[in-house]
Amino acid sequence: MKEGLTGGFYSVLTPSDAERIHRASVSILQDVGMHCETDLALDVFAKAGASVDRGAHVVRLPAPLLETALASAPKTAVLFGRDHQYDIRLESGHVHYGMGGTSEPYIWDFDLQGPRPPSKADMVSCTRLGHALPNIDFVMTLCSAGDVPQGQHYFHEYDAILRNTSKPVVLSVQGRRLTARFLEMAAAAAGGEENFRERPCVAAYSSPMTPLRFTRYNDGIVEAVALGVPIICAGGAMMGATSPATLAGSISLIDAEALFGVVFAQMIKPGSPVVFAPQTNVMDMVTAQATFGSPEQSLARAAAVQMARYYGLPTFATGGGSDAKLPDGQAAAEATMGMMINAMSGQTLTQNLGTLASGLYGAPEMLVICDEIVHMIKCVFGGLKVTDDTLALDVIREVGPGGTFLSHEHTASSFRTNLFFPTYFPRVSVEGWKEKGSMTITEVAHKTVGSILAQAGPVMLPPGADSALERALREAISEDDAIGD
Repeated sequence: MKEGLTGGFYSVLTPSDAERIHRASVSILQDVGMHCETDLALDVFAKAGASVDRGAHVVRLPAPLLETALASAPKTAVLFGRDHQYDIRLESGHVHYGMGGTSEPYIWDFDLQGPRPPSKADMVSCTRLGHALPNIDFVMTLCSAGDVPQGQHYFHEYDAILRNTSKPVVLSVQGRRLTARFLEMAAAAAGGEENFRERPCVAAYSSPMTPLRFTRYNDGIVEAVALGVPIICAGGAMMGATSPATLAGSISLIDAEALFGVVFAQMIKPGSPVVFAPQTNVMDMVTAQATFGSPEQSLARAAAVQMARYYGLPTFATGGGSDAKLPDGQAAAEATMGMMINAMSGQTLTQNLGTLASGLYGAPEMLVICDEIVHMIKCVFGGLKVTDDTLALDVIREVGPGGTFLSHEHTASSFRTNLFFPTYFPRVSVEGWKEKGSMTITEVAHKTVGSILAQAGPVMLPPGADSALERALREAISEDDAIGD
């Protein structure tokens, strides 16, 4: 099992700050409440003892109900891969990184040097790349299947993902019917429902509509909980637009929304694994665009992670994305800042590696660059060991003033495990760089993408899973055509 990096030493809130934000969130849930669109949600909360105004479709949570839910939520869980070697420990302070996010409508094309509509073949290529890169721990979509009929793209996207990676997958909850179909496909890829229940290899991401609206899409949590799938409980605010323009106010709101999802999952099935995921998007007040790489967003994420530590829950959020429009210096700087601060804060699952343009599209080359950034972060978080061997006092005495350590056997036996060796970022001389074509890092990444995809293929499925997955896909599409939704 992948334990991940150990983070959680960076705090932006004092203990009293965290307590005040928690009390504010409790007040929001008790006094303001959440608008619940469907009778299903109203019934679940009414049965649990919440105050339910059916006329206004508003649920208000008493503090004891929230405390009961938090007490039943596991503090640690496992996000399984179909392959055991990719299992992820879900626990506060254990840090992992994942490719992509939701279905981005475009993909950045190196040859065009700009975005274009994506295809299912692009989905396959991106998934194979994410599977092959060693520092990508879980997989989401880096583009979408834009060449299939509208309304069916989700099914084709998960078909592409499930056939091309055995790493853990995060899927989006899209209401009960679609979520049930997604999970049927995942179970088929796992070799059947019994195998899937034993090792659910997906997590289900569910976000309300901020501010304070629990929609029919969130009802899909019911289907996921029934199969033991971890629920990623989000709040999806955009500061200055759908939440206050102050960090503390926005965090209090999204904290309340995420807690509401935790309660919903626990009321359906106590002990269900949940991941706390207050999302901290920011609206640029000049352009009205949602930002992915702003410093205040990283600060807000650090505070949200600290609130998750307050509750003892694992976390999920953005952090690897950028507002840049191509894989350039801005993209690398923003991704590095987000990913490093997330690691320092102890963010359990950081998504959006490889995404550009505020999540509008992904770039395979940017994913390669992010993989190398994680490689460097791992080196930093690996720390250093102070032992007799690493202090090397005998070696220093032996070499003495004016000597050299280069030829010493201690150097030969130590440098491979004590020094960082980049995988993609070149360290050749200027002359060597020129001899190799004076390539930019984006060009190096593009060459790497080509090399990986030339050797990559679909992952091995369990016996009978190929036909079962195809059947689940066709049934989902047929149902979608029949309903016309």
